[in-house]
Amino acid sequence: MRNLVILGLVLAAATPVSAQSDKAARCETSAKVVMEAVQARKDGIPLKRTERELRRALDRDAGSMLAQWIYGLPEDQLTLDVGRSWEQQCLTQ
Repeated sequence: MRNLVILGLVLAAATPVSAQSDKAARCETSAKVVMEAVQARKDGIPLKRTERELRRALDRDAGSMLAQWIYGLPEDQLTLDVGRSWEQQCLTQ
């Protein structure tokens, strides 16, 4: 879970090099945060603990929504595809 906090801080503190590369870096970092939360769920860490860590790393609403979404996924969907899909969706925005 410490990685979640560190990744969240990195995400918030990232300085732009260029608009496109900055966006790609932010999307990659946010996908890593998502995958850390997926791994937490797979490791049996309770929802409330993951939610608390995500709220610290992101913000109250985003952390809660992300945790609820990840813990609502069927177990067979807890794969690397979650992070890949997250990153792709991020890049299209």
